[in-house]
Amino acid sequence: MTDEFDLVVRGGDVIDGTGRPRFAADVGIKEGRVAALTVPGAITGTETLDARGFVVAPGFVDIHSHADWLLPLADHGDILAPMLRQGVTSLVVGNCGHSLAPVTEDSTRLADASSEILRDRAFPYAWRSTAEMLDAIEARGVAFNVAFLAGHGTIRQSVMGNAPRAPKADELDALRRATRDSLREGAFGLSAGLAYKPGVFAQSDELASLCSVVAEEGAIFTVHGRAYVWISPFYKPMLLGAPHNVRSVDELVTAAKRGGARLQLSHQIFIGRRTWRTYPTVLRRIEEAVASGVDVAFDAFPYTVGNTTINAILPAWVLDHFEERIRDPKVLARLRREFAMFRLALGLDWSDITVTWGGGKPSLEPLEGLDIAAIARRLGISPFDAYVHVSRESSGSARVLIGTYSGDDTHEEPLRAVLSHRLCAFETDAILTRRGRFHNPASFGTFPRVLGRYSRDLGLFSLEEAVRRMTSFPAERIGLPGIGRLAPGYAADLVLFDPRVVGEGGPNAPPVGIDKVVLGGHVVVDRGVTRLDRPRGRVLRRR
Repeated sequence: MTDEFDLVVRGGDVIDGTGRPRFAADVGIKEGRVAALTVPGAITGTETLDARGFVVAPGFVDIHSHADWLLPLADHGDILAPMLRQGVTSLVVGNCGHSLAPVTEDSTRLADASSEILRDRAFPYAWRSTAEMLDAIEARGVAFNVAFLAGHGTIRQSVMGNAPRAPKADELDALRRATRDSLREGAFGLSAGLAYKPGVFAQSDELASLCSVVAEEGAIFTVHGRAYVWISPFYKPMLLGAPHNVRSVDELVTAAKRGGARLQLSHQIFIGRRTWRTYPTVLRRIEEAVASGVDVAFDAFPYTVGNTTINAILPAWVLDHFEERIRDPKVLARLRREFAMFRLALGLDWSDITVTWGGGKPSLEPLEGLDIAAIARRLGISPFDAYVHVSRESSGSARVLIGTYSGDDTHEEPLRAVLSHRLCAFETDAILTRRGRFHNPASFGTFPRVLGRYSRDLGLFSLEEAVRRMTSFPAERIGLPGIGRLAPGYAADLVLFDPRVVGEGGPNAPPVGIDKVVLGGHVVVDRGVTRLDRPRGRVLRRR
């Protein structure tokens, strides 16, 4: 048989993404698709990759990323190269309520403010609708397969700005209409960020109404919950009843049930040492929701730190008219008291919050890489005043890494319980730009760390199960067509890795054990070196 395939990946152990045991096979690729899985040595191709000693798996799907504001840039492949090098071939973007579209002439300013920590640099919005945005991104070309979610916050800004109230009847109609339009134009679902402005102002009735639109269109609702801590400013009474992170899950499950929507709980984490003990209750609540008929799952990253904006832990009453209130002595006096109470109640120290980017303010650049306690010592002020200083000077745009996410360096029980759960897809939740000198380790090592530390070394789950939950499972949750499995007809997106050594490579360093990454039948990473001669990805659209 002579060269019937463009590329043959020969001699590897195939883990096909379904969870079934690995098997020896050669993979035949033609015109960017998997065309054959055969016994070793039965097929030939114009090119051949020697996969002996390697596992051959589908390209990894990052179900929760924040690459949106990079994709319109011609050099986005260079900026996002660490994601390719760890085996990611498909990105789901538009998470936490923020997306590139739909926008209006007036709302682009608000969208820019909301996305400040996600952007590498400014660019003009050459679109208004989701369809126009997808066309524009597709015309430029993408270095990954990309699936877009429509952001509830972005839609809300296009209809009612950052108004801190429930929508009026005509506004709710407009929100529903814009959501439906985005889903019909190719978005795979609606995302919400209920700890960020303006999503923080949305109440259950609004969410349930939009969930009904999502359900009618057969899409998915993904959501950054209101609380990932056991006590927060968001629920009353504050000290009675269930922990607030449990209430948050209950609120979201109820909204999804009322609207009939499929639900994806974003980055299931437990922040603060005194929140860790709530993990069995939260996981049990999710399991009970599934048992009651709600289609719900969640995702998580394999680190005890996570990136966010410095304002993410501010209560809604401060975020409303933030620029004025962060300078008001009476507001700061109240906030100081609340912070003192919450930090003690949560078991969160000032040293657990590290500034990775100062919002582009020259005065804050020397503070990048320092935690709030260290910044306070350097400036000769209290840690609370140091936190307010960074928030105020950066206009709330500073990027931080917060520790105690489901554990710390000495205690990982909550994290391991989450990662081990059959309903958990793996994700990066990474913000990766050229801004700042320090980055989330998830940008570089998420998937290799799962394969190495948590599967091989700790044995929390089999390698086959690890691959399933980073390929076919997230692809099926979002509804990505032809993605996530090694099977005839599926996209020829592959990762070749050495199961004996695969793992993260250290801070801001490439992973180890990832030999090659193939996207659309083309090698885009070869032993850590990216080949970005042209964009090889595709803009995916919901059918």
